[in-house]
Amino acid sequence: MKSLTINYLIIYEYHNRLAKRVDFQNGINVITSDKVNGNDVGKSILMKSIYHTLGADSHFDSMWTSGNKTFLMNISVEEDTYIIYRSGNLFKIYSEDFQNLFNTINRSELSTYLSRIFDFCVKLPNRNENLEITPPVYSYLLNFVDQDHMSGTKFSSFKGLGQYSDYKENVIYNHFGIFTEEYFDLLKLLEDLKKETKSITDEKMIIESMLLKVKSYLEGMDAPRDLSLLNVEIEKKKDEYSDIVYKLKKLKNNLINIRNSKVDLEMQINELKAKDSSHRKNIKITASNVCPVCSNEVNELEFKIKNSSRLEDFYIMKDELEHLLIEVDRQLRVKEDEYKNLLELLHTYESSLKLNELKISNSIKHMGYLETQENLIRELGQVSTKLLANESEIEKNNKLLKQYNLKKKDANTLYEQYMLDIKVKFGLEEIGEDKIKNITNNYEARGSNRAIATIVWFFNLLKIKAELNPDAIKFPLVLDSPNNVESDDTKENALFEFIFSNKSKGTQLILSTLGFSKLDFPDIQIDNIIELKNEKYHLLNNNDYEANEHILKLIFKNE
Repeated sequence: MKSLTINYLIIYEYHNRLAKRVDFQNGINVITSDKVNGNDVGKSILMKSIYHTLGADSHFDSMWTSGNKTFLMNISVEEDTYIIYRSGNLFKIYSEDFQNLFNTINRSELSTYLSRIFDFCVKLPNRNENLEITPPVYSYLLNFVDQDHMSGTKFSSFKGLGQYSDYKENVIYNHFGIFTEEYFDLLKLLEDLKKETKSITDEKMIIESMLLKVKSYLEGMDAPRDLSLLNVEIEKKKDEYSDIVYKLKKLKNNLINIRNSKVDLEMQINELKAKDSSHRKNIKITASNVCPVCSNEVNELEFKIKNSSRLEDFYIMKDELEHLLIEVDRQLRVKEDEYKNLLELLHTYESSLKLNELKISNSIKHMGYLETQENLIRELGQVSTKLLANESEIEKNNKLLKQYNLKKKDANTLYEQYMLDIKVKFGLEEIGEDKIKNITNNYEARGSNRAIATIVWFFNLLKIKAELNPDAIKFPLVLDSPNNVESDDTKENALFEFIFSNKSKGTQLILSTLGFSKLDFPDIQIDNIIELKNEKYHLLNNNDYEANEHILKLIFKNE
């Protein structure tokens, strides 16, 4: 268990060659001044300067300008001694023999270096959820109470605490050794796992929805998967179709010729009927059994009509023409029926071709859907496996987190117990019991009880820290005028008695107050009483500067 002890504090004002040195003991130190005229002599400045020098920013009075001051403090951590130097935002750390060890104007760098000296630091997640070493002030929050900022259960004695949102709980449990680096890593891991699990769950729902859609398509699709057979069938149908089209074309031409022959025959018959009897005598008819299908035969008939001379020849020719006309009609009907059948066959083949093409199209779709289904099923398996793994990992880490929550519960049980005792001891009836069941709950007392309620809260936090995290370094407990409000002597003495008696072993106590007398606490060992007798607002003086100028020379000599 380490303890940090402040050996002395010096405040320099170079320009006016002024300074103030205060030496402390390892134990109880009381800075006091006259009870009647002892205000504004610098007690609070000294109290605020302690952790200000160590890297925190205190609330200095408007009458005090810290910007033109240099703060130098000699501290011991176990067997090692260091000199801490602060001027504005410049920090330097020296060894006991004034060898320069470290310089920075960056608080994070300062905190990292001090963490190696203290073997302690507070780590919190930043706004990007990355865990980082906080500035030094968060290490001192439990150890300083400013008389002007006694706000009950709120950390308000330092400036610049808004860097981390909702830091109170994290800082307290960090000091208790519960919220360790492993705890925050666990929280981040769980958060990442939950985000990933939600993403995977959403992906799983999408895949399942797509699978249902694909299955609905496949149920209404009956298509062969062997496209090569369909291609052969279609090629065969295309050849047959081409043959039908060729025959149709040839038959169509034939039909045209027959129809033309029929028209010619009808015209010739009408021409025979119209011939004059005198012309009919000259008709010479020659027997012929040739069917007048082509134009040559029709011309031969015309020749016979023109050159026939006997009336009998006319009758014979008329009968012959009518016979040929009947034959042409018959052939025409046969060819038309044949043409009609070919057309129907053509339509059948066209439908067959379309159907087969549809089959191919459906087959391609079918194969695509099957492949999609297989891929989706594979993805669903992978996603489901990942989901199960995540859920298992979340369950495992939740069990680990439960251990931290049990430690929090133990801490809150101690806190409630200690606060109930204090509530009875000091008669703090305005603090409801529901307000002290959890460390993170806020309460604030009124009037003379305000200081008591604030001080006991800090003491109980330090008491729990000593029990739950005994190896953590003990920083000095700095209390700036804990009786700063009007209170009767009984309450004031009771508060001081509580402070002196409950100071943790190994913790240096530095307290300021008006009119302190050691005789009022005969049973308490007061190790050091520092009485300020300077004029108001004149804490620094030339004598202290001259007496401690050699320290500055030693420092600057080794720069």
